[in-house]
Amino acid sequence: MKSLFTSALILIGLCIWAQDKATLENISIINVALDEVNQVCYFPESNSQILKSGSKGCEINVTYINFTEEAKAAFEYAVSLWEENIASSTPINISVSMENLASGVLGQGKPALFLRNFKSTPLANVFYPIALVEKITGKEQNKSNEADITCSFNATQSWYFGTDGKTPSTKYDFVSAVLHEIGHGMGFAGFFKSENGIGQFSNSSNSPSVYDYYIFNINDQRLADQDLFPCPSQELTEQLTSNSLVINYETEIQETGSATVYAPATWTNGVSIYHLKKTQADAPAELMGAYAYKGEAKHNLGKNTLQVLAEIGWGEKSAEVDDNIFTANDDEILANVSATVYPNPCNDILNINFPVTSANAQVTIEVISLTGKTVYRENWIDAGFNPEKRIDVSSLESGIYLVQTTDENANRFSNKIIKN
Repeated sequence: MKSLFTSALILIGLCIWAQDKATLENISIINVALDEVNQVCYFPESNSQILKSGSKGCEINVTYINFTEEAKAAFEYAVSLWEENIASSTPINISVSMENLASGVLGQGKPALFLRNFKSTPLANVFYPIALVEKITGKEQNKSNEADITCSFNATQSWYFGTDGKTPSTKYDFVSAVLHEIGHGMGFAGFFKSENGIGQFSNSSNSPSVYDYYIFNINDQRLADQDLFPCPSQELTEQLTSNSLVINYETEIQETGSATVYAPATWTNGVSIYHLKKTQADAPAELMGAYAYKGEAKHNLGKNTLQVLAEIGWGEKSAEVDDNIFTANDDEILANVSATVYPNPCNDILNINFPVTSANAQVTIEVISLTGKTVYRENWIDAGFNPEKRIDVSSLESGIYLVQTTDENANRFSNKIIKN
């Protein structure tokens, strides 16, 4: 059985580094302008711990096309809010233009590129936006002067370029629109589409984005699971227009929350799925909502927006790895995961907390690479008295590993980690 496990890991190890690219061809994720007035301002507040996890923020560089100095100042203010709330050791490059768009559109934004199966990928066969790939890998994946995010804004709209949130009832707040479109570039984007009642992915690989991957229906079924919802199919469209989709996430105190996905009964390209909706009338407006009102200033990135980004990989939960990466045909190895390992991702030291109840229990610790090679092994002889163990993983190469702990009764627990 071990040979089967090793063979499966070798096969997956060979496949997982076959990096693939995709773009959102002929698809724009838009922010729709409503004529109604909602003259209110949601001021910035510190949400940085959701994503930054003690890091020093990030650097965002912008290339402007057809921008006035007034518009640039507002854009730079919005960029500063993102820089305060998100962390990446690699600069994020944005290319932005002011141009004539459809009359009901405020702006549009998207990742310039998606990659899947890159080195250290958390989820196999899932596309990640390029800015997030660079955050995960810690290095540039395209040329240093190439855009990671592209945005455009409607030059024909009546804009308020102030940064004080005092948007007149006759204008749309530009800072809010910029924050929104950068959010799409960070990861509120993907490949779901519906044409003539048939739902599918709009790429040749027939694969989801990481945002697509985390969408669930009311029965806790993953929409990207093609065993449940074939792609393409009418069944998939029925799910995409069910008005009952969520992205679940875990908070810092391990409570489960959810963000409600905008999934109206009528599919609209560029609007459906890739926005959030508020579920209570008195709740603050979602930054990533599908529509914007005149007079409304949304300068607060919002808890749900940041939690969703954390879930897809911008936060510490970027270390969450799909069970399918380690497909071993060995249910015993991938048994109930009750041991705790942290931090994840890790750098030099990995902590293991093992649920041992008997005194002087002996536990075997193994760290296994994607190729099935045991790269670390230790017999932990006093786990009963000292249930927490620190191991030095500084010598391991960056990548995904399986941490396997086995007690003296042959109970085996497995955790997947990312080593930076």
